[in-house]
Amino acid sequence: MIALFLICILLYFALAAVAYIFARRRNAIYWSDLALPIVVVGEWIAVTASGYGHQSLSQVIEVPIALLFSLVAFNLRVFVADKFMPNYKINSYIVLALSILFVLLLRTFMPLLPE
Repeated sequence: MIALFLICILLYFALAAVAYIFARRRNAIYWSDLALPIVVVGEWIAVTASGYGHQSLSQVIEVPIALLFSLVAFNLRVFVADKFMPNYKINSYIVLALSILFVLLLRTFMPLLPE
């Protein structure tokens, strides 16, 4: 399971590299951007360890889904939202909050999704 987390986080950073470089040129990178995949995985571990949600084999796929959502949200923030709302810090915190909310919703509704 630890290897899965590491592979997913490394893939996240590889796929987010272009957005990081683009945002870095504009000085639009904050701690919440850099910590996004760690916070998502950490929250998933905490929520799962607390016993929230259905305990089944669907847990294995929840981490890549949550990281994929945070990757898409980060790219949308860098390439779309930052052009319309130039307050980069607030946009970064919104992406972090949406990713945290997504993990909770994913943990709640994952067993109900069709396989």
